[in-house]
Amino acid sequence: MSVFISSGEASGDHYTAALARRLRANGYSGDIWGMGGIESRAAPIRVEWHGERLQLLGLTEVFSAIPSIFRLRAEMVERIMELSPRAVVVCDSPDYHMRLISKLRSRGYGGRVFYISPPSVWAWRSGRADALRRDVDECLPLFKFEHDYLLSRGCASYWIGHPLLEEHGARRGVPSPLAGRYDGGRLIAFLPGSRKSEIRSLLPMMEEAAARLAAMGWQPVFSVAPGLNPAAREEMIRRFSNGGISYYDGPGSHLMAEASCAVGASGTITVESLLLGCYMVVTYRLNPLTAFVARRVIKTEYYAMANILAGCEMFPELLQERATAENLVSSALRWLEDDGGYREDTAGIMERARLTLGEEGVYDFWSRRIMEAA
Repeated sequence: MSVFISSGEASGDHYTAALARRLRANGYSGDIWGMGGIESRAAPIRVEWHGERLQLLGLTEVFSAIPSIFRLRAEMVERIMELSPRAVVVCDSPDYHMRLISKLRSRGYGGRVFYISPPSVWAWRSGRADALRRDVDECLPLFKFEHDYLLSRGCASYWIGHPLLEEHGARRGVPSPLAGRYDGGRLIAFLPGSRKSEIRSLLPMMEEAAARLAAMGWQPVFSVAPGLNPAAREEMIRRFSNGGISYYDGPGSHLMAEASCAVGASGTITVESLLLGCYMVVTYRLNPLTAFVARRVIKTEYYAMANILAGCEMFPELLQERATAENLVSSALRWLEDDGGYREDTAGIMERARLTLGEEGVYDFWSRRIMEAA
């Protein structure tokens, strides 16, 4: 009797690793195995495949990796059918996991299928809701509006809150590992992402912006994401060390908890920033072909999840041609040097957006549902 768990992105790896620990804490003694990243390998998950193989960004990267991904999926399907786990739990990476689930169902897999952070069918490719309704027993979305949309499309969806809410709640009253290390009033956290490709795209621009802010007396510090693959992590640290750039080799949330402002890649980090009450300048760059396609298929007005929750551009979104060092600096200074009502108004919007994240206890909620099946 076993549970199969699979994640590809760094954020999904974090959620599934925490889920595996909670399954053990709640008494599940069966085998927990599958695909995951750095955190999964440190958790009670028997990792047979490394999730970093799915950390691709943009159409050109995906095209070149298609043969390898096909082989991986075929191998995984055979292994799952061989071991016949009572539950299959997948998280994020919809292009991979949706096809994996479909293949399993076509092969006759009859166990329960759970999808944590299911595809963003509310934003694009809404037809995937039909496949979720057909092949997935329980969708476990991260946000209330996703849950409501899935229910409206006939999908089995269950939600009580966002898992990060619980994690940040657990840190209340715990001394920060960076307390006293930086001048919090001058600290600016730079978070260039957890994928090698996005770091390659964003880091030079962020370094230029950081240098300009440092010349004005601010204290920029870069985060080296824990989910980054070891080779990219070492390369990043070497670059910062050689360039005399301040960095923190640890979770970006530690930096944001101490910072007056953050500059970061669009992604889960915007939700963490919202939880911590840390204003963020959001930036991102895709290759031109991917950006061209994205602008025509994505239906949301905003890209940063924190802004989607707020219903407005609470955090500045500097994407594609707007992603320049000059714009990063001016957007950060608007918050840092505000002498009007901008900070007060934005802080109020942030507080209202935080209320949409639900309640704590998500990992226990997921664990109970999966243990009922397994």
